[in-house]
Formats: sequence, C-alpha cells, structure tokens
Amino acid sequence: MEALRIEQPVRVDGELTDSAWSTAEWAGGFVQRQPRTGEPSSESTEFAVAYTPDTLFVAVRANDREPARIVAKEMERDSDLFQDDSILLLFDTFHDGRNAYLFLTNPNGARTDALLTDEGRDVNWAWDGVWDIAARRTGQGWVAEIAIPVSTLRFDPQSEVWGLNVQRVIRRRNEETHWAPLPLEASRNSDLAQEGQNAVYRVSLAGRMTGLRGMRPSRQLDVKPYAVGGRNDDRVRGDASDDFDGGLDLKWGLTRSLVLDLTYNTDFAEVEVDDQQVNLTRFSLFFPEKRDFFLENAGVFDFGPRPRVPWGRPLMKPFFSRRIGLEGGRTVPIDVGARLTGRAGGWNIGMLGISTAGLSGENGEGAVPGATYGVARFTRNIGERSTVGGIFTQRGREGFASERLHGLDFDLKPTQRTDVSGFWAESDRGLGAGEEEGNETRGAGFAYQGPEFTASADYVEVEPDFDPAVGFLQRRDFRMFYPRLEWRPRIEKWGLLSWWSDLGVERFERSSDGRLESETIAFSPLGIATESGEFLWAGRRWSKEQLFEPFEIAPGIVVPVGLYENESYAGGFSTSGKRAFWYDNLTFGGGFFDGDWFTTQNSVTFRLSRRLQTQTGWIYTEVDLPSGAFNFDQFLQRVNLAWTPNLRLNVLAQYNAADGALGVNARFHWIYRPGSDLFVVYNENWTAPTIGNRQPLGRQLIVKLNYLLQR
Repeated sequence: MEALRIEQPVRVDGELTDSAWSTAEWAGGFVQRQPRTGEPSSESTEFAVAYTPDTLFVAVRANDREPARIVAKEMERDSDLFQDDSILLLFDTFHDGRNAYLFLTNPNGARTDALLTDEGRDVNWAWDGVWDIAARRTGQGWVAEIAIPVSTLRFDPQSEVWGLNVQRVIRRRNEETHWAPLPLEASRNSDLAQEGQNAVYRVSLAGRMTGLRGMRPSRQLDVKPYAVGGRNDDRVRGDASDDFDGGLDLKWGLTRSLVLDLTYNTDFAEVEVDDQQVNLTRFSLFFPEKRDFFLENAGVFDFGPRPRVPWGRPLMKPFFSRRIGLEGGRTVPIDVGARLTGRAGGWNIGMLGISTAGLSGENGEGAVPGATYGVARFTRNIGERSTVGGIFTQRGREGFASERLHGLDFDLKPTQRTDVSGFWAESDRGLGAGEEEGNETRGAGFAYQGPEFTASADYVEVEPDFDPAVGFLQRRDFRMFYPRLEWRPRIEKWGLLSWWSDLGVERFERSSDGRLESETIAFSPLGIATESGEFLWAGRRWSKEQLFEPFEIAPGIVVPVGLYENESYAGGFSTSGKRAFWYDNLTFGGGFFDGDWFTTQNSVTFRLSRRLQTQTGWIYTEVDLPSGAFNFDQFLQRVNLAWTPNLRLNVLAQYNAADGALGVNARFHWIYRPGSDLFVVYNENWTAPTIGNRQPLGRQLIVKLNYLLQR
C-alpha cells in the first residue's frame, strides 16, 4: 500500500474526519491465522497511512457487527493488550526483514510499544516511544487514530519503502488476523495470546508500504534531567535518613541510524521489585532485568543459547546486565554510563560502558570495589534472514585483574521453517599465561518449525573454568544435549482448536569427566487448546539426579551423595484471558531425590473494569525426604488501578514462608507530558515466620520527577 504525503498535520481525535483520510489509500483484506487459517477475517478491517515531514499518521476502522461484545479491559500504559480486542502496527523502517517497531492499542486508547530484534530473538517491551493515540467505539465497531513523530523512529531516509504489517485481534472469538497473511507455523506457542505475539514477529513476511518521500529524519537530542528524594527508615538499626539527589539521561542521534545514550548518576528508584523465588535445586536462579536503561535495545547485545520453550530459563548469557549495579542484593551506585546502538556500514552495533562506585562494608566485610564495565556486540546480516557476529565484555575492579570475554556466533535461516545456529566464547580472568585452561563455552542448535510438527536439537558445553564476569551461568562444568519434538495437529471440531503433544530429553553431563549429573525425559501426550481460548495439558517425567557431594536442600535437611532415579507427573490448566475472570494452574509431583514432592502454582486474575485489575497468586510446596520433611507457601497480590493510560497505581504484596519474608511495593506513576514522569514509590518489609507474626525491617518513601527536553 502507498502512504499519502500531506501538508497539514492530522488532528488526532478519533473522529477520522480530516480531509487526509478521504484522499488516502485504504488497505484491507485481512486474513485469519487463527482459528480458521487462510480464511478472510470474520469482521472487516481497513487502515490508511498519511505523513508530513515530521509525523506519521495511521487511521484504523475495526468494523464489528456486534460492537457491544467488543472486549476492552485494559487501560494502563504498557499493559497486555493481546487479551483485548486490539490493533498492532509493525513498522520495519529499514526494510531489512528482521527488526521492527511495534505499536499496539485497543478501543480504550491504551498504549503499548516495543522494539523487535531479529524476528523475536529479543522483544523489548520496556521501550517507551513518544506517540499519541485517540480511539473510540462506534455503532459499527471501533476506530483508532495514531500519530508517531518521526523523531521516535530510526530509518533510512534514502529508502521510500518500509516493511509493514497490521494485526487485529477479535478477542471474543480468539481470532487473529493480519493484513499481510502469516502461516500457522509462524508461531509454535500453544497459548493463543502468546501465539498472536510471536506470529507477527515474522518481519520477513510483512507487506510493503511505499511512497515515503521527504520525511525529515531527526538527529534527535533528548535531555531528561531527574530529581529524586525520599526518606529511608531502618527499623533494625533504629535510624532514619533523608536523601535528595539528581541525575541526567541524554539521547543523541549521532547519525540517522546510530544513537548514543548517556547517563549520569543513574537512579532506578521507580523499578518494580523482583518476584520472590524459592530455590530447590543446586543451581542458580535467574531474575530478569527490569531497569529501563539496560532494557532499551537489550536485544542488540543478546548472545548464546536461547530457550526453546517460552517457560525456559537461560542456561548461560555471556552478557547479563544485572551484573552491573547490583551486588548481593545491594544497589551499587552507577556514576556514569554510555550506550551506542544502531547501524553503520552494514553492521548492527551495540556498545556499552558503565562506571560504578564502590560500597563500604561493615567491620571490613561486605565491601564492593568500584568497577568499570565494557561490552561490544557486532552482527552482520547475511542474505534475507541470517547473521554472523561477535561479542566482547570486560570488567575491571579496583584491586583485581581485568576480566574479559570474547566470542563469535552465527544464526542461519535458509528457509522460513529452518534455523541453524552456533556460538563459541572464551573467558579470561587475567591470571596470566598458562594459568587458565578449560575456560571456553560452545554450542550449536537446529530447529524445524512446520504448521503441525516442530523438531529441535541443541548442544551446549561450558568448561569448568569458564567464567563470564559480566554474564550469567545457571550451572558450571556441563555438557548438555536437548532434542525435542512437538506435534500439534488441528482439530477444529466440537469447540476444540488443536491437540498438542511433545517429547523432550534434556541430559547434563560434566564436561570435565563425562559423568551424568542430571537427565529429564518429559513426555506430554495430552494438550488441548479450545477455540474459546482455554488450554489443558498433562504429562509424565522420568528423571535422574546425581549428587557428587551432600546437598542441604533446607536448613538441617541434607540429601546424601548418590544417583537418584524418579518418575513424576506434571499438568496445567488455563482459562481464556478474554474473560473478566482468568485462572492459571501448574502442578508437579512425584519422586524427588530419595523422597517425594508436590507443588501447585495458582494465579487468579480479575479484570473488574478497564480501570481496575487484581491478580492473586498462591504456590504451595511440600517435600518429604528420609532426612526430613518441610512445606511452605508463597503468596502474591497485585492491584493495578489505571485512571487513564497516563495515570496509574500499582501495588504488589508478596509473602514467602520459606524465608519468612513479607514485602509491599506501591508505585504511583503519572506521565504528565509525553516522555516526562512523576513517580511516588513506597516500600515496606517485614520478617514474618507467619503473616500474623511479623517484625518490621524498614520502610522507604521515594519521589522521583523527570522532564523530557527534545530538540
């Protein structure tokens, strides 16, 4: 389709009465991917694009013969709009078939956006672009009018063609339609909402938007100063303190496609606390990054093996930004930082430099030295969808030798259904020549993804002395083999959409001596997805765990050295997210080391209105071993209140009986102008053997204000 150049900007009011929309070309003909693949959409959708040199405008008419049944429960900025009737715009501004901007809205005018890297290798939902939206319901369905400033986007001003796709979700029918049709195999997730997110990531299958002439790309200069102040009340020490500080973030477009971000005296007071986790394994837990500075353009730095399933956790990441500014649960001040991302001379570039201050310890213990961090990541596009690249990381700490890592990788996608990847990296802890051996990691993977059948095989090896100083390792000294098969035949009868079965074998050996450490054979013969959006699955697990040294799984409860072979079961159920009441369950049980275990995870979400939502989570775990038995509960309560898309209150309360930890995090967020925010954050924590028997640890009140200046 062709975009229309106009001289006067469109008034964004959701009325679609501007003369531009009577002149522009309207595109339609949307095609279903779910539930009736290849059939026309059950409701007509059409859109048009117009632009001035400074702004891109999009108008959408989402017609509906039953407008009263439209699902629109989300109002909050960056909420999960895939659970509503929604429109998604995908702009491949460099027309490379790999990377794109995503903009989503619903009939309430809620806004969610993201940066898409390498067709979904990374999706940065933390990115917040500056754009405007007005949406409203009509007697014929709903309409949306969108304005995206050119300064929000990076693009090639010499090209008149962008990649474009538009997705519409009709939630009550769980219908997913696209302007540029997508095949069923574009996504392999079993949950329909997740399918919708992942299928549209196929940037290489997007359509084309032409006629983009004379747009003025901006060498954008954004300056965002902030001020923060608050009071910290430490109940354990019996003292309180007031703190006031300030800092600065700067974003500068060095070229049309290369952006420099600078930060001084960085503060992350507004970031939501981590979800509490309990570790019943011998290996490291993974906590995701939540800080905006590190999340923006994070996909550029991605390197190493990727989980094959949505619920999988990373085995290894040579670069993991949580190693910067966080140490043993303590916040380490970031003095200054710089990040350069974009494209130059056919290369995709990501470079990061951070300097952190030290922390003093008590009685000479617990001190954290000042440090500098450097990361460089380069990739080169090959053919239509393939890449090769490399990575380098460095950490220098006061009083320690410099620690480095370097590596190479490739990702070859000869067809839309096949993917072959591999990587190699080596760490250097600065111990001197001949001092380090066995300090490499390597891996390879293959995947075939068809409309009903998916097969993958992965190999990852980490040598005993491999140590990514600025990275994450789930376990050390291992060699992993992981073949997996998945079969998803369509049913499309009796209200059932598809059947799902999978078989996977995950085996870990020690790379140093080849001895088995753990193995799991997972077989799930029963998985059913309904056309209304419900999902049910059940399966069996056969596992082997070998302990080379005693493992204290809980205080005073020790599992002896030995090889343990067990059988267990697993299952889950999820209702459709289109409903006002939404329930999820995961349950595991059976043999566990030399005893048994049972755990059930439950989540209940109430979408009471477009302004108020609650989520209640409960996890119960019970372990019975010859050396002892224990059980514990974990509770989570969220309350999200959104008065408008720019004004919200989020409350999170968590209780973990295993650690006796109770905490509350409340965040008020007002976007008082595009890109400018006011945060008021309140935290309080207790030590609590039971919820009723708690002792205060401390509380904190923080107020943070920033202001965006654009040029």
